[in-house]
Amino acid sequence: MYAQITDGAIAATGTLKQLFPNTSFPAGVADSDFKTENGLQDIVNAEQKDQKYYYVTQGDITLVDGVATQGFTNTAMAIEDVDAVDKDGNQLYVQVYDPAANDGEGAMVDTSEKLITRGLKYNFKNQIKSQSNSALAQTDWMVIRKAEREVAIPDTTVTYRAAVITEYGRLKTAITDAADADALAVVMGAQNWPITT
Repeated sequence: MYAQITDGAIAATGTLKQLFPNTSFPAGVADSDFKTENGLQDIVNAEQKDQKYYYVTQGDITLVDGVATQGFTNTAMAIEDVDAVDKDGNQLYVQVYDPAANDGEGAMVDTSEKLITRGLKYNFKNQIKSQSNSALAQTDWMVIRKAEREVAIPDTTVTYRAAVITEYGRLKTAITDAADADALAVVMGAQNWPITT
């Protein structure tokens, strides 16, 4: 994509074919002289944050320090759980089917349990718990064998299992303590699970 700059402002944006429909370009590429003569710039992208932690929406193409730049809005996702509400701000509740409701025709009815929108912390804690359980599951049979037949667990396995449990605890605490989406990204990017032996 290109921006055509005229008198210090973006006059048009598009592909070469869109901007110059009656011009042919060898291999579909404009040379630097053509770009200079016609005020063409490649459009560069502004920062787009990690979409595991941010809602990223595309904005306008503007000149930033003379460079045609595709803007983006990065909105952090909620890190804490929040009560789910409708468009008017009223609390939503978990619903169940009640066959006696609606004059015996049956209908979904609210329970007294609030509906919760889960935040990133909840989701990432579940993720690391699953990773921990999966890592431990590989050697669970040795623990069962020890309990049932008193066969010793190898020291390397004991060390490995302790390291998995320690890393899970460290990550869980770090997720709890994270102040914002950027801090969560740092925590999740610094996982240090032990390698099985």
